[in-house]
Amino acid sequence: MKQSLTAQVIEKLKVAILSGEYAPGDRLPTLREMTELYDVSRSVVNAVVVDLESNGYIKIVPTKWIEVADWKTEGNLSILSDLVAYGLYDEKQLNDLLESRKFLELECVKKACINATREDVGRLRALIALEAAEDDPKKRSRCDLRFHYAICRMSGNMVYSIIMKAFEDSSYPLIKLFYNDPEVYGFVIEKHQRIARAIETHNATEAEAQMRLLLEHGETITRKLLQRRSPNGSKV
Repeated sequence: MKQSLTAQVIEKLKVAILSGEYAPGDRLPTLREMTELYDVSRSVVNAVVVDLESNGYIKIVPTKWIEVADWKTEGNLSILSDLVAYGLYDEKQLNDLLESRKFLELECVKKACINATREDVGRLRALIALEAAEDDPKKRSRCDLRFHYAICRMSGNMVYSIIMKAFEDSSYPLIKLFYNDPEVYGFVIEKHQRIARAIETHNATEAEAQMRLLLEHGETITRKLLQRRSPNGSKV
């Protein structure tokens, strides 16, 4: 699907900011200059500015200028998605993403062993069965995300669920890449089944151990796949 003019300009500016072409504190072109630079209307530029500001990319100094924000500290989770989508993350940023997800999910799976109901476990097993029967890597990826989101929801902590849902956009490109490797599929399904069994039997130690193995395996495979895509090793 062809991008709208607004989306095209947003993407160009995001890439310019995330790549360091515009560093934090740098001033962006004026609104008038942007209309000329990108050959778009003022209404398009206004929409672009609203989007970038709401996502923590820029700051507007009223009646003066627009400057690049310190997006590493002032941005939101959509910036993680953009870093992954545009392939502009470095090793530290990738490590931060993987570490934070591991911290969240290990806590959630332990709490799920305490709070999950029989119905919760039944739905989790049905989801695993659906995942095991799926051949399309993209659909497998979606099933995988639903599995991890279900674990967070079963923790009983609403905030954990919301945070995990927010991770979805940034995680999906990595998970989709991960599922392009056929060797990982059997391992993932087995770990999902073991985690479900541990939750059902309220075995928090086993659930945490299996989740850790699953996530660390995923990190290892993902790094290898990303290195293949960046043979010079400049990004990861």
